[in-house]
Amino acid sequence: MYQDVRLRLTKLFTAVLSILLTILLGVCFYFSVRQQFSLQVSSFTSQSYTVFESISEQTVLTSQWLTAHEENAGMRIYLWDNGVELFHNQDHANQIHPEYIHYLSEPEDGRTLHPQKGAVDVSVGRHGLFPEVLCYQKQFVKNNSLLQVCFLQSLKPLYARIRSSLFLYLALLFSSLCLLALFCWYFTGRLLKPLLASHESQNRFIASVSHELRTPLAVILSNASACEKAPPAEQKTFFQVIAREGAQMSVMLEQLLTLSRADSHGLTLQIEETDLQTLLLETFENFQPLAADSGHLLSIRLPEAELPLCSCDAARVQQVCHILLHNAMSYTPAGSTVLLFIAEGTYEKEITIGVQDNGPGIPDEEKDKIFNRFYRVKSDSSTAKNEKGHHGLGLAVAREIASAHKGTLTVSDAEDGGTVFLLTLPALPYSFPLKACTPLPKVLG
Repeated sequence: MYQDVRLRLTKLFTAVLSILLTILLGVCFYFSVRQQFSLQVSSFTSQSYTVFESISEQTVLTSQWLTAHEENAGMRIYLWDNGVELFHNQDHANQIHPEYIHYLSEPEDGRTLHPQKGAVDVSVGRHGLFPEVLCYQKQFVKNNSLLQVCFLQSLKPLYARIRSSLFLYLALLFSSLCLLALFCWYFTGRLLKPLLASHESQNRFIASVSHELRTPLAVILSNASACEKAPPAEQKTFFQVIAREGAQMSVMLEQLLTLSRADSHGLTLQIEETDLQTLLLETFENFQPLAADSGHLLSIRLPEAELPLCSCDAARVQQVCHILLHNAMSYTPAGSTVLLFIAEGTYEKEITIGVQDNGPGIPDEEKDKIFNRFYRVKSDSSTAKNEKGHHGLGLAVAREIASAHKGTLTVSDAEDGGTVFLLTLPALPYSFPLKACTPLPKVLG
């Protein structure tokens, strides 16, 4: 399907651009022809006037003199003395092109002379659609004789040059169309590359979701089957396993729903002025029992000065804090310290919330990958027992929430070892859609 769409787009772009290019080159060729014709008329006029002045100054005219001027000027010159053509029976008459005769006598086959616009005393001889010759006629009285002069120049050499130019334009057009087709093929490939990547990512996403849901479903079904055969005294254990796996599936589905809404720009926020210091104290109190059960030392650090209020969705920001704290406790060994802190950011208009641990840290090559969906950092056996319930979606959800608040979520190495996550939010009010907040899951991971 990808190749078919690419081929169709290539044909469409090539056809449209080819039409535009053909029109552009056609207009350029038209004006080039007009310019060549104008230059030809201007040159003919100048040469004819120069020769006419020379003729008017001559006392004796010879056939050799006239032939020499014709060859130099590239035209035919005809002279009449009181209506009698000069040099009619001499060598000069034998060099006259037959088609010129039609313009020196009454036209019998439709050949006519038309005045040339913009050129004094110059007219064009036309037979059909295209002009054939240029004509310049003058007369003067000398020694009581009326001397008439007619200059004729064929346009065939001009048309030969125009044909050469036409072949050049056609060759240029053909080469341009070939290059254009190659460019359109390359351009459509680059254009569809994000689409192809999105399609592949969607396939991987569906495969990952299927894989992640298959495990808890298998556990639930196996426990449900065992529960049917177990005595009533042992059924409670199976029910607890089913409830735990169901809760984890609920969390994962809620996270998937959040990511889906973020992808379709449908992640809505309930924005209000929030005291983030109070929000962090509530989060700290909520996580103290979990930290005690997992053997972690949870601490909090708040600034002495009062921070400005932050325009944000308090529930969503707290969800990010829950994700970061839960990850810190899951991926660090028992006895580790987890710090929750808040401070003004690098700029006065920002507030930064951070979660820092003193665990093994995250390798540099994986720092960008941890925000990908279904990606989990490989850890040693000492922390593997705490990773159950993580599907690799929490940090992806956290980053989408930060982006929806026009903020950022970054990860870096702590100075004393371990990892620090920083959530930076704008302190000033922003324009957000004020809609009902999507209910949060009861268990966050």
